[in-house]
Amino acid sequence: MRYASIDIGTNTILMLLADIEDTRIKRIEDFYEVPRIGKNVSTSKVLDRDSIERAMVVLERYVRIARDHHVDRIIASATSAVREASNRDEFIVPVRDSLGIDVEVIDGPTEARITFMGAISDNQSTHIPAMVIDIGGGSTEISYGAEAPELARSIDIGAVRITETYFRHNPPHDDELTAGSMFVDKALSALPFSQISTEKVFAVAGTATTLALIAQGRYDFDPDAVNNYEMPFDLLKTIFSRLRTMGPGDIQKLTSAAKGREDVLLAGCLILVKTLEAAGAKSFFTTDRGLRYGYLLYKHQQ
Repeated sequence: MRYASIDIGTNTILMLLADIEDTRIKRIEDFYEVPRIGKNVSTSKVLDRDSIERAMVVLERYVRIARDHHVDRIIASATSAVREASNRDEFIVPVRDSLGIDVEVIDGPTEARITFMGAISDNQSTHIPAMVIDIGGGSTEISYGAEAPELARSIDIGAVRITETYFRHNPPHDDELTAGSMFVDKALSALPFSQISTEKVFAVAGTATTLALIAQGRYDFDPDAVNNYEMPFDLLKTIFSRLRTMGPGDIQKLTSAAKGREDVLLAGCLILVKTLEAAGAKSFFTTDRGLRYGYLLYKHQQ
């Protein structure tokens, strides 16, 4: 069966075209756009009209592509920004009525569980418990388990949220970075990291894969370069120190994957550094198999 699985996040809208048989996903192609539907949602709790229009343009294009590939089913999930917005129906209803897509707004713990499914879907050692970190624009999901998550939490720390709330300058001033760091530390303090093994840690989504490309000195995105790439924690900290002094224009020059997240990458890297530090992890593996992969499995099994 052929699916188009669409992930409507705070910063990005991603689409996976894939065939699936049982639980085996065969990727056909991935698509990536950055309409930032969640712009200012963390403070306003409203999706603004321009953001909705940008998202609609992306979804219209994705539907055309999906139909050109003769998919059997188009599925779509929406996360932090849409679930926070008081006017979410101003987006969801037009998508349903004009494009025929029923967008499922999933809660934080469900997002964490589904992302876990996607992250381990290409891992041959699922009997080894894994910790999965999904840094989004509005929230970060942390899950842990072997073939199914024993822990699935969502916390309201995301790259866009931290940037909009704390970073008035780019690069941020020392006091802004300190304030953002303290906010992240406080949010992470509620998680039971002492009960989590860090033998296998996956970091999914755009922050992690962009950092993997920077670590390898690669400008163009390559799935083979980011999937199951192991990055030592010390190297991550070195990259963070480097990004700390760079403006968005210079960050964008590092890799094409930074386009659309050049202004929020430092905040995403900060969240990853703080999470790994709290967990005591010495390294982590990056993967682009996040929510859209897990959501495909989730809906296929229903």
